[in-house]
Amino acid sequence: MTAEATMDEAPVATEETGSAQEAAARSTVKYYAAWSFGAGLVAIPIVELMLIVGVQIQMLRKLSDIYGVKCSEHAVRNVLMALLGGLAAETIGAGIAMPIARAIPGIGSLVGLIVMPAFAVASTVAVGEVFVQHFEKGGTFLDFKPSSVRDKFSRAYDAARAAARA
Repeated sequence: MTAEATMDEAPVATEETGSAQEAAARSTVKYYAAWSFGAGLVAIPIVELMLIVGVQIQMLRKLSDIYGVKCSEHAVRNVLMALLGGLAAETIGAGIAMPIARAIPGIGSLVGLIVMPAFAVASTVAVGEVFVQHFEKGGTFLDFKPSSVRDKFSRAYDAARAAARA
């Protein structure tokens, strides 16, 4: 990613099918995971969470373009909030704990620079993974049922989090 790159320049596939379409989608997820990492570095707790969600909304828009799925911001926000609701305890905990941890002289800044970006990347990758699989099966935002993918989302989140730690 070059310094001139913007979020609107994410890879967009047109008229791709099968594995090329999935490869473009996975590339898009990686692209937005990198952006979410940057959003997680913002040192203002509420702002960084809003930025992370914004990156994820943009990612879902691009994924819907790749798969030719109709996308409305309202639908995207609803499904995203329903998915991330499962991480509510961790998100709220991070939102409360991070300012306290950052106040600890010495290691506080280091903790903040590790924890929030890792959360941002893991949640973005998990959202992307769930939607790539859903769109690959011909799904849309209208037939997406967060309750039916909660376990899959949780596993994807845990795997991405473990990979971020490594």
